Amino acid sequence: MSQEEGVHVTLDDLTPQQVQMLNKIWSYDRAEDLQAFRDSLPRFRQQELDTLVMMIIMEMEGARAEEDVSMAQEMLRDLGYSV
Repeated sequence: MSQEEGVHVTLDDLTPQQVQMLNKIWSYDRAEDLQAFRDSLPRFRQQELDTLVMMIIMEMEGARAEEDVSMAQEMLRDLGYSV
């Protein structure tokens, strides 16, 4: 299982067009295909796609950080520390 599996990503307050773009992003299996799609978009849509991808990355990193903190707290408890 890769680290990405099981990570839940929630992005709030998206427009229907942003949701459609995210669905398109998730439909690609290869980075090259996503890049080709991005290159076909007008500049302002490319920037929107880039922002959505960054939001996904930030959400995934935030979820991993929370998981790491929980794991660290559990380890400290196992060592007898009050956390």
